[in-house]
Amino acid sequence: MVTTGAVAERRTGWTSARWAALYWVTVALGVVGGGGSWLWLYLASEEATRGATPDRTGANPGIPMGATGLVVGHVVGLVLLLITARLARRRGRSVAAFAIVGVVIGSGIGLVLSLQLTGGQVVVPWPHTPFVP
Repeated sequence: MVTTGAVAERRTGWTSARWAALYWVTVALGVVGGGGSWLWLYLASEEATRGATPDRTGANPGIPMGATGLVVGHVVGLVLLLITARLARRRGRSVAAFAIVGVVIGSGIGLVLSLQLTGGQVVVPWPHTPFVP
């Protein structure tokens, strides 16, 4: 049986073009957030965070603070991407996959940009220069 005038609709998995655009804009903003959180880790590990203490033999105390910011930034990004992916995707199973892929994309590009600003280092070597009294 042939029907004239029928249009075949291609199902892409996206609920609408607007929600898909919102998802990709959120991923793009995640590049800024990811880059900022990776840069925060680097800046928190700066030698200036040690203060005036002459003993530089211990571990860098700024790294836990920087790592906390990195984790919090990625969790916030994942939650935002889960929300936008839920609005943008038809099937629930693809929501988590798209959110995780979005975080990986945003964080990966952000890491590369951060490495460009920090001379290729994730954290500042500790101690940056040997302490001379």
